[in-house]
Amino acid sequence: MPLLPSSLTYPDSELPKLDVLRQLFEDWMAAALLAAPELKEEIESMVFDGFYPHYFSQKPRILFIGREAREIEGYNYLDLLHNAYRKTKKIGVQHLNCSLFHRRMLYTAYGLLNGLPEWKDIPDADKIGDSFATSEGVSFAFMNLSKFSNESDHWSSNWKRIQESVRQATQRRNFIAEQIALLEPDVVITMNLENYFRALGEEVSPLASYGDGISAWTLSSHGHKSLLLDAFHFSAPGKRDLEHFYLPIRDAMRANVRLTSSKPS
Repeated sequence: MPLLPSSLTYPDSELPKLDVLRQLFEDWMAAALLAAPELKEEIESMVFDGFYPHYFSQKPRILFIGREAREIEGYNYLDLLHNAYRKTKKIGVQHLNCSLFHRRMLYTAYGLLNGLPEWKDIPDADKIGDSFATSEGVSFAFMNLSKFSNESDHWSSNWKRIQESVRQATQRRNFIAEQIALLEPDVVITMNLENYFRALGEEVSPLASYGDGISAWTLSSHGHKSLLLDAFHFSAPGKRDLEHFYLPIRDAMRANVRLTSSKPS
């Protein structure tokens, strides 16, 4: 059975969403097994994801979409990362503040949920993590495009496996778009995934570009509309947190504020 987060405590108001998410994942796995029975072992070890506690009370609701999980086959992504943000403050052997991918998500989420402050007023990632996924802190949703974990020691994305996962997820039903619609985000931040926009929903329309590398779009996923911002991958080396991520994302949010006003769930 697909794994939902077991170590997280959700408010009662979010429990119905978890039930719907569980059913979606069960259908997703069943469809994948029908599409590729020869990959049974890999499919039964798919890494599922979703939303952290108190996500649905955030304004705006933020969904990050990455490419693939790494070396966590058979686990739930949220369980492992929640523990890293709140307790261990480590991603593998690396301190949370040194992890390009995770600190950039935490900085971005903090800024978007706290009125787009100046960079100097954003706390370090480990401090943001202290109250992460609580009623007083930052929370967001996260999903990977691929539900297969990359178990390789090599740093690069396994595009062959990503493409296979996307193929299985969109063959008869578009489970990726359904997951997005279930999460009802106000803003979706993808990580250099423009080539996969068709998997995110039935309609993606361009708006404008901001800074170096941020493009804005409108996204419709099973009738749910959101602002889509496609950025550099958050683990991209040689990019600067402020100039390449926070400032252009802030500019895009300010320019499209009418598209990011949370509606009641």
